[in-house]
Amino acid sequence: MGRKTVDKKRYVDPKVKEKYIIRLMVYFQNNGLDNFSMSKLAKELDVSKTTLYNHFESKEEMIEEAIKHKLGIIGEYQSVLENITLPYAERYRKSMLFFCVQTFDISSLILTQLEKDYPRVWRRVQVFIRNVMLDLNSYYEIGIEIGIFNDWANPLLLSMNDQQFFDFLANKNSLKENNIEVLEAFNHHFKIKFSGLVK
Repeated sequence: MGRKTVDKKRYVDPKVKEKYIIRLMVYFQNNGLDNFSMSKLAKELDVSKTTLYNHFESKEEMIEEAIKHKLGIIGEYQSVLENITLPYAERYRKSMLFFCVQTFDISSLILTQLEKDYPRVWRRVQVFIRNVMLDLNSYYEIGIEIGIFNDWANPLLLSMNDQQFFDFLANKNSLKENNIEVLEAFNHHFKIKFSGLVK
């Protein structure tokens, strides 16, 4: 007679798990998603492999939870973009500055690895990005409608321009090679968009 499969009981404290998720995201930001083992990760986080398996069923779950947590933080831009107590342009400046600083942590390497090896998690990222673009498109449409922006402006092109800027930020090497800080890059993007280039 073979051994019976025993359902392993997992004792998960959500607060403890969240602390591990935060530390995992930092680890992935520094090391990427490839070539990590549970042993290496346990050593890095100074816990046992048993402790990790108690909170996460697999490496994929760790990656998914870490990305989900990070997207939740980045998603807080929305409450600022929709904050009617702020001047209209300031809503964009504050929300997108927060968005850019938070997304700068997620390198193009991580995004490439997600797309290649973790399609389910990658779909979550794609849905998030699509929602950001919809939020920005709506922001520009309303701005045109209420007379903040010129009526000849195209909301879709404006939001696509933002997407290109975000893609540029994801490539950290471009900024590093040219000695440009995220804040400097964002301020330039904001001034061009809201003040224009011509005097």
